[in-house]
Amino acid sequence: MTSSNLLLERKIGPVPVLDATVGVGLALWAVGSAWRDGGMSMPFLLLATLPLAFRRVNPPAALVATFVGGVGLLLNGVNPLSNLAIATSAALALYTLLRPLPRAQAWRVTVMVLAGLFMLGLSLVLTGRGELALTVVPMIAFCVGGIALLVDLARARGEVKEVRQESVEQMITAQREQAAMAERARIAREMHDIVAHSISRIAVEAETAPYTIKDLSDPAREGFEQIATTARETLVEMRRLLGVLRTDGGAGGTSPQPGLARVPELLEEHRKAGGTVDLDIIGDAVPLPAAVDLSAYRILQEALTNARSHAPDANVRIELAYLQDTLAIRVSDDGPGPSPNAGGHGLVGMRERVVMLGGWLNTGTAPEGGFLIEAGLPLTRVEAAA
Repeated sequence: MTSSNLLLERKIGPVPVLDATVGVGLALWAVGSAWRDGGMSMPFLLLATLPLAFRRVNPPAALVATFVGGVGLLLNGVNPLSNLAIATSAALALYTLLRPLPRAQAWRVTVMVLAGLFMLGLSLVLTGRGELALTVVPMIAFCVGGIALLVDLARARGEVKEVRQESVEQMITAQREQAAMAERARIAREMHDIVAHSISRIAVEAETAPYTIKDLSDPAREGFEQIATTARETLVEMRRLLGVLRTDGGAGGTSPQPGLARVPELLEEHRKAGGTVDLDIIGDAVPLPAAVDLSAYRILQEALTNARSHAPDANVRIELAYLQDTLAIRVSDDGPGPSPNAGGHGLVGMRERVVMLGGWLNTGTAPEGGFLIEAGLPLTRVEAAA
């Protein structure tokens, strides 16, 4: 694609009414101020001002028309810069052409305009109008260079703003990724405690089986011993893994991981902080897998924390539905709804837990207003996508 085609394709949009009004107004102003010359320069005055009406539709054509009108005025002995309407029209036409162009291309266009002015000055000298060539043409060239510099400075400020915006977006992305990694490590530590408890039970039952089962054959006894040994070795490896995950250097907690049995404590804590919360349980509660029980508790904990942070006066409603193969969670409030400035780290943690279990999570504005969190945790084992 040639540069001329690129220029012609840079159309900003339909002709605004304002541009048409300004173009016609400048034309009337120029004609009125030059009426005393007998009307000899009227066509050139109109040519130098009326194209401003379509400067956003075809900036190159508007600039060329304005330039031709100015040249016609010069050849008729009229200084275009002496008429403020013509000078304003030419400046706006040049600015409109240069502003959307890339920096290098804008300067190439500026050089072409200056080269045209040089050729105009040379022709004036050769035709005996050296005075105009030495006074008016340099002034026009100075104005062209000034407009080009202003456009370049404006573009540079815009580029700096874009770079800053990109830096902010990259920082936000990095923070979200770090939050996700930290939450994954936290989830892994909690899963370690759950799995370690199960493996410890396996080890204990395998070790006690030879003493509790009568007439146990030697091969079965050896099998139980092998199971106990493998379980103990697995616990050692898991403790090593946990040491890698504990980047804060802290020791692991000794209290059991929480579950939905401790939801009343969450509700009481929320009410003591001044909040209002109601809990509805749908269906018959059934024993939950340890990972589901813990994740459901953490989701409710984070949801109430978000409500206290972003909608402290809102009424919160929690619904737990024990379906056939899914634990459905719905937390809604009547607050102002999602905040565009919220960091969302808590939501990141919720999503990580749900993905780990192969469930689903929806967050956003509730149909009745306020903020809504909906999650589904499968009660059967589902492999999460890698």
